[in-house]
Amino acid sequence: MGTRVSTRVNAAMRHPAQWVLSHATRRRGVDTDAAVPTSAQDVLDRLTALRISTWSYGFDHKSIRHLGPMAQDFAAVFGLGSNTRRISAVDANGVCMASIQALNRKVLALETKVSALEK
Repeated sequence: MGTRVSTRVNAAMRHPAQWVLSHATRRRGVDTDAAVPTSAQDVLDRLTALRISTWSYGFDHKSIRHLGPMAQDFAAVFGLGSNTRRISAVDANGVCMASIQALNRKVLALETKVSALEK
């Protein structure tokens, strides 16, 4: 038998590549029917439909409030992340950046129209 190794993720392996291969061959993301967005405009459209709310964590002081989407809603809308309990900063940042790009394209198009009307 091989040597049992305990890792930070509590995985045991007999061969160094065994754990990597078993985890690389299956998707570990959220279980949702939502396709991952394919364009900045798609991200913006989905973001505008996402409900934003306020909440407090049970461990926070009662005066502390947070603002944002619920992780379950975020996962259902975007199909991103590894679970429905947390929103990864990487995913939130990506959604924000793609939305900014889509909004910038809209602003540029409107500026072009305004310039044409002013002539």
